[in-house]
Amino acid sequence: MDRDDTRPHRTGPAASAEADLVGRARRRYGAAGAIVAAGMLGLDKVLGRKPKDDGAQVQEAPAEPGDIDAHGIVVDVGDERQVHSRPARRPAHGHHHRRVVKRRR
Repeated sequence: MDRDDTRPHRTGPAASAEADLVGRARRRYGAAGAIVAAGMLGLDKVLGRKPKDDGAQVQEAPAEPGDIDAHGIVVDVGDERQVHSRPARRPAHGHHHRRVVKRRR
């Protein structure tokens, strides 16, 4: 009897995802990476942790957001304090900043 015959075979999307994870680790990091990935999956199963279901977060704003780059922003911090941010500086009309790339020799 072969050793693989004694283990229950898992099928489905979870088994496929785990096999993909271990396979990707094997391709990127070799046999040691595959061993570490498989060990981490095993620990996760032993501890019985379920992935957290992050619900959709919906936040409503009283109005359309303003253009922070053009007008800046004011944020209330506490009861009597505010933080001000100036608008971003824009180059004068017709002057565009070009990125300078220096090559090493």
